Amino acid sequence: MGAQPQATQTTPARTALQHFSTPFFLIPQGTGIIAVILHSTEYQFTGLQTIAVIFWMINLVTLLLFSLILFLRIVLEPKAFFRGVGTDPSQASCLASISVSFSVSVMMVSLVVVPSWGGRSWANAVYALWWVAAGLAIACCVGVPLLFLKAIRAQGGFVESMTPTTQLPMIAALTAAAAAGTIASSADLERGQLVPMLIVGFLLVGLALPLAVMLDVLFLIRMLQPHEGSTGGPLPAPLIYTDMVLCGPWGQASYALQSIGQAMTKLKPVSGPYPSPESAVFVSQQAVAPIGYASMLGGIVAWGQATFWWTFAVFCIVRVMLKVIRKREPFPFAIPSWSIVFPWGVYTNATVQLGKLLDSPVCRVWSTILVIVLVILWLTCSALTLRGVFRGTLLGLRKGWKVPPAQNGAA
Repeated sequence: MGAQPQATQTTPARTALQHFSTPFFLIPQGTGIIAVILHSTEYQFTGLQTIAVIFWMINLVTLLLFSLILFLRIVLEPKAFFRGVGTDPSQASCLASISVSFSVSVMMVSLVVVPSWGGRSWANAVYALWWVAAGLAIACCVGVPLLFLKAIRAQGGFVESMTPTTQLPMIAALTAAAAAGTIASSADLERGQLVPMLIVGFLLVGLALPLAVMLDVLFLIRMLQPHEGSTGGPLPAPLIYTDMVLCGPWGQASYALQSIGQAMTKLKPVSGPYPSPESAVFVSQQAVAPIGYASMLGGIVAWGQATFWWTFAVFCIVRVMLKVIRKREPFPFAIPSWSIVFPWGVYTNATVQLGKLLDSPVCRVWSTILVIVLVILWLTCSALTLRGVFRGTLLGLRKGWKVPPAQNGAA
C-alpha cells in the first residue's frame, strides 16, 4: 500500500533522468569529429567551413547539456548511477566519451579560433586546454578499465560482457594524442611548449594502443566461443553498431602518429646564445626528422589495421541489417547505436590526413566517400534520437511524456 503512492509521485522528468546514462556522450563525440573532418577535408566548397562550425557548436551544446544532466543524476540518484557504472561495462566505458568530446572541442578551438582571432593568448589557452584534455584522457585510460574488473564479474565473465565499447578509454587517450598533433600544426606555439606536448602525445599512443591490441584479441576469442543465445558469438542486433568501435583505436592512432610525426619534422632549431642539442638527444635537430618520418610510417601501418576493422564492422552490420530486412522487422536503434559515428569519423580523418601526406587522389576520393556516408549516418542517428526523446522511448517512458509514470512502467 505504501509503495504505490511513491510510484505515482515520480514525474516523467525524474523517470527520464533515471534513464539518462553515459552512452548519451557518444552523441557529442561523434558530432565533434564531423566538425574536424569538414574543416580539414581537401574538397572544400563555399559554406563548408560554416557547416563545420555549426557541428562544433552542436558538439559544445550537447557536451555541456549532458554534463549538467549527468551531474544532476549523480546528485539526485548517486546509488543508482554508481551501481550502473560498477556493474555495466558499457556505462563505465562511456565515461571516456566525456574526455573524447572535450578533446575534439579543443581541436576545433585550435583549428578555428586560433587562426581566425590569432594572438599568443589564444594559442596559450589552447595549450592549457590540451593539458586538461590529456589529464582527463589518462585518468580514463587508466581508471575506467579498473571498473571493468567488477563489472565483468557482475555479468558472468568476459564472454558475456566483452563488447567493443570497452575500447573507448583507449580511444580517449589516442584522441588526446591526435589533438596534440593538430594543435602543434595549427597553433603558433613556442618550441618549449611543442616538445613536451608532442612527447606526451607519443606516450599517450603507447599507453593506449597496446591495450587496444589485447582487447581486440579478447573480442575475437569471444566471437569464437561456442554460443547459445546472447552468450559468445556475434553481438545481438541492438548492439551490432558497436562493432565499429574496433576501428576507433587504430584510426585515431593513425591520425595521431601522422600528425605528431609531421609536427616533429617542423620543429624549429634550438635558439639562444648557448644551444646544447646534445642535452636532449630525442628532440635534437639530428633526431626530430627521422623520428617524425618513422611516426608517419607508423600512422600508415595503423591505417591498414583500421581498414581491416572497418571492413569487419561493415560486414557484421550489413549482415545483421539483411537479416532484419528478410524478417521484415524494424531496424533496432538505441543510444549505443551512436557508436558507429565516431570510429567511422576517426577512420575518415586518418584517410584525409593520409591523402595529404601521400598527395594521393585515391585517398582523397575515398575520404570524400567516407565523409558523405558519415554525414548520412549522423543525420539518421540524430533523427531517430530526436524521435525517441520526444516520444520518451529512449528515456524509459514507453508510453510518452504525458502518461503517468505508473502507466509508463517507470520504476
